[in-house]
Amino acid sequence: ANRVARNPSRHIEPAKGLWAEPLCGCTPHELKDAKETELRRDAEESVRVAYVAATRARELLVVPVLGDEEREGWVDALNPAVHPEPAERRNGEPAPGCPRFGADSVVDRGPKGVEDASRSVRPGLHVPRAGEHRVVWWDPGALELDVAEQVGLRQEKILVADEGDVAETSVEAQADWQRARAALLQTGARPSVDVRPITRLAHEGVGSEQAAEPSDSPGVGLESVETERSGRPGGSRFGTLVHAILSELPDLQQREPTALGEVAAQQARLLGASDEERDAAARAVADTLAHPLLVRAAAADAQGGLRRETPVLLRRDDGILAEGIVDLAFREEDEQGARWVVVDFKTDRDIESERAVYEEQVSLYVEAVAAATGEPARGLLLRV
Repeated sequence: ANRVARNPSRHIEPAKGLWAEPLCGCTPHELKDAKETELRRDAEESVRVAYVAATRARELLVVPVLGDEEREGWVDALNPAVHPEPAERRNGEPAPGCPRFGADSVVDRGPKGVEDASRSVRPGLHVPRAGEHRVVWWDPGALELDVAEQVGLRQEKILVADEGDVAETSVEAQADWQRARAALLQTGARPSVDVRPITRLAHEGVGSEQAAEPSDSPGVGLESVETERSGRPGGSRFGTLVHAILSELPDLQQREPTALGEVAAQQARLLGASDEERDAAARAVADTLAHPLLVRAAAADAQGGLRRETPVLLRRDDGILAEGIVDLAFREEDEQGARWVVVDFKTDRDIESERAVYEEQVSLYVEAVAAATGEPARGLLLRV
């Protein structure tokens, strides 16, 4: 915590699930609005941190302060318990058990510091402004400064004084622990399950050089909706909007323009789509619902055999767990038995350039549905 910060470091609202903090020089407006509140909290937290730090000392508490003046900082809450009255700054007494001190408690004031120590706290024993204790202001000149820290098992004095190879045994044990830890981290870094999206696996399976050529994969057909495509919007957002409308329609027999328009308007708002995209998507969906494939799907829905926007998982022979979402799948029965029809909607203007990848994608969906249901399945690409 920083009592003298000019801007807060963060703003948290647990009820809203909000954590706002500056990033790359930009500050969220929620943090700006809560500036005064958070600065007050930071100041209060600074006092609490200083209290905790001070009350943990049992015999000796060392406080980093400046003899020339009382400066703001995270320990300024302790200033009254450390600094003497201004008139008593130069009246330090000899401190019991301490070496002979000089007259200055500051080592170097720098080019902008005061010229002399006449107003600085003199090293020695002082009575602080608050409390019944006594404070020893140390003379930094009596200290051996700039001493390199020596810690750890490699400290020469410990090794020299070692008896019975205790230090060497400890060093070897530490090295063994480090090796075991490194091996454990390396093992943990390897995924126990390799999960990949089916869309990614489709590209990997076809390969960039083959993606431009149609696939000969059996069982994946291509059908097209009779709809006006010339001049209509395109791109990923338009495709997402069409998928969203088809997914959110209460049922596939919904042909009433008003109801269809309401769903289209709602999904367009969620996606930030334009009015042109909304209207074009609604027309495309209306034409799609009239396609014989969707009529069959609606009939299957009446028998409880329809699935829309359904997640699927497939454990492949190579150990990869393929995951994806099937746009539409429905179950049909005829003289040859029951089977599932897996449909994937595509809004591409030129589907042939990516047809190989799309067919590979649908093939994986078909395999997943067949494995999940135990019944045969076939796949279809439906160009919307």
